[in-house]
Amino acid sequence: MRAGAAQRSLPRVAAGVVWSYEESDIRAHEFLAAVAGNRDVYEYVEDPVEHARVNSLMLLFNEEVTEAFETFLARMPQPRVEAWRELISGGVSSEVFGPLTLQERVDERQIEAYLQATRNRRIISVLTAAAVAVALALVGVVAWSELVAEDDSLTGSLDFGVLGEASNEAALVGGPPVVETSLIATLSETVAVLAGDAPLAQRDIDAPPGSFPYPAGSVSATLFQYAGSGHVLFVGPSGFVDNSCLRAAVVTGDLRPLDVVATGPCVEPVGRTATVGCVGPTAVLVDLKVPTGVVELPEGGSGFADAVRVKLVGHDERFEALFIGAAIEVSAGDEVVVPRFGAAPGDELIFDFGAGRLGVCTVTGDLPR
Repeated sequence: MRAGAAQRSLPRVAAGVVWSYEESDIRAHEFLAAVAGNRDVYEYVEDPVEHARVNSLMLLFNEEVTEAFETFLARMPQPRVEAWRELISGGVSSEVFGPLTLQERVDERQIEAYLQATRNRRIISVLTAAAVAVALALVGVVAWSELVAEDDSLTGSLDFGVLGEASNEAALVGGPPVVETSLIATLSETVAVLAGDAPLAQRDIDAPPGSFPYPAGSVSATLFQYAGSGHVLFVGPSGFVDNSCLRAAVVTGDLRPLDVVATGPCVEPVGRTATVGCVGPTAVLVDLKVPTGVVELPEGGSGFADAVRVKLVGHDERFEALFIGAAIEVSAGDEVVVPRFGAAPGDELIFDFGAGRLGVCTVTGDLPR
């Protein structure tokens, strides 16, 4: 697997505008494929940095390869550049917000960003002269907005209030649950990506019938504070809790996962097993570890807990990704306080989502760890 001295035709890119995160990762994968050539690759990983690390592809980075890759780094956002330079230099990042497994990072950040890139397939094209004119007109407004917003940049859009209180005491404080309507998300985006090495555009298909135990739009989710911790509540048809693999991830604005939890009959669990605070025929409440303020990311850069991604995950060995998802988030510049409730073990709770949709569950007494 070593680089050797054989001559190779290495791709290079011309100088230009900085790519998006998605474009950077796609281009990096293309470069790694060219470098690897016909060598066997142990495991394909959507995150190119992890792909290179897992498959020991850095052994192929001699002076010639590194020089060619520098033309790619010159077009990437700074966090991506820092992650690559650290890998190339042989450094090891510290996991500031606790260690996430490779599978967790790939699942929540790469699949979402990767699929988003396919659906939007290069909207950037010929917005040149007109875009420049508009940009110049807006420079003053943007600059002023950033100055005004500077004091607010120390917190994310989702305000979970005071977390980290003693769980057993905090669990009893807050009164009955009242759903915040602006934090309701319906799981309606179906994603189905076939496994294989073909281009993503050829593998992104409609999910076949029977892929999920419940159809898109039948399950919703929202956020709460309970027992001194963040929680996500799933509400759906009677019996869905026992038949559904449910997953939630706290993510930054660019989909970097900060915590990933799963509950239910998951064939391939990703993240940690959630602590279930309340469970019933139509609702289940699971804990989330939500960081406060700025989080320094292991791969470089920083972020906030800006959204919670929720999924109902299907399983089919023919597919690389198969789920119905949604995001719980608020508009940029807004700040929504996540509601708090209190309850004792054995209490039956009713969560009213409006339009006659209710979630009913019984408090288990299990507290977040």
